[in-house]
Amino acid sequence: DGFYLGHNEHGKRMTKNRESRQDRLIKWCRQQYPLHDYYRAAKITRGLRQIKSEEEIEAMQQAADISVLGFKRVLEATIPGIWEYELEAELSYTFFKNGATRHAFKPIVAGGKNACALHYNTNDNICKDGDMILMDFGVCYANYNSDTTRCFPVSGKFSDRQKEVYQAVLNCLKEGSQLIKPGVVPRDYEKQMAELVEKQLIDLGLLKAEEVEKQDSDKPLYKKYFMHGTAHHIGLDVHDVGLYSRPFEAGMVVTCEPGIYIPEEGIGCRLENDYLITESGLVNLTAQMPIEIDEIEALMAR
Repeated sequence: DGFYLGHNEHGKRMTKNRESRQDRLIKWCRQQYPLHDYYRAAKITRGLRQIKSEEEIEAMQQAADISVLGFKRVLEATIPGIWEYELEAELSYTFFKNGATRHAFKPIVAGGKNACALHYNTNDNICKDGDMILMDFGVCYANYNSDTTRCFPVSGKFSDRQKEVYQAVLNCLKEGSQLIKPGVVPRDYEKQMAELVEKQLIDLGLLKAEEVEKQDSDKPLYKKYFMHGTAHHIGLDVHDVGLYSRPFEAGMVVTCEPGIYIPEEGIGCRLENDYLITESGLVNLTAQMPIEIDEIEALMAR
């Protein structure tokens, strides 16, 4: 017998070079009970957290439903000259009015070229006519989280180029999400998604097919316009714990979020949904959040 103690073992988010509350508890236990054995609770809890129960899925669905209401309110509020933080405030009002515990994370409301900064969240610029806004946001409801991204035009109408880029990303989301299924290893899925984005970048005229054929496989050209992963676990944390060497399984909830970022054109586009993996296919928990171009333009026209 021994003690099982917890510690934050999330690689990118664990505390380093400073003592945490968990560190102090572990130190105290070892001082008080030095002859006992100690084990990592994370090895057990990490595995358990990846497969969601019905109650957990219900809470995540509620979080997603509240996020849909927030997005629709933002679409109605958006006009040229509005500040990014005003749109964040519309989200906050809707979330808390409908029972959210809090934002899942500080929202990204990025107009124009700001959308090309992946973790932009100062939200302190004016939304200009002709720009497209990238909004990455999430709801925490009963300690469970949603995580979604949508893009929409400040003026209410996408420009021709914005439509091209947006549709390219949407194509990747639709095709790429279908690659997420039980038995697939996340690394293999990410490679296939990158190939989908690469093809769209060629179609958009951002990459040349002949140069892609000759590229160094360790330095793929697509990374100039697409530089992040597209599927992460979600649950009690927005980027929830989980082994990415473990194949996808029924009961897991993951995001899918391809993107294309073109700083020289002032366009950044990412689209993100939350999916429950089942044996018979994916359930899109965020299916009610508008995503088609004509759907978004029609809501903004109102």
